[in-house]
Amino acid sequence: MSYEVYGPYIPVIMLITFLLLFVWVMLPKNKKGFDEAANLPFDDEEKPSDAKADNGRTEK
Repeated sequence: MSYEVYGPYIPVIMLITFLLLFVWVMLPKNKKGFDEAANLPFDDEEKPSDAKADNGRTEK
């Protein structure tokens, strides 16, 4: 059980793995989850309030 035995099968296994991942990513049912993950960096942004824009300052 060495590289000489399993070596020729490694590219085939890698190709099958790539194709399965590609199909999984392209399935329409996964679009919503991927869109939510793509927008995660923007979820922590605060929306500006119309009442007062004080930029963290307090007036005395």
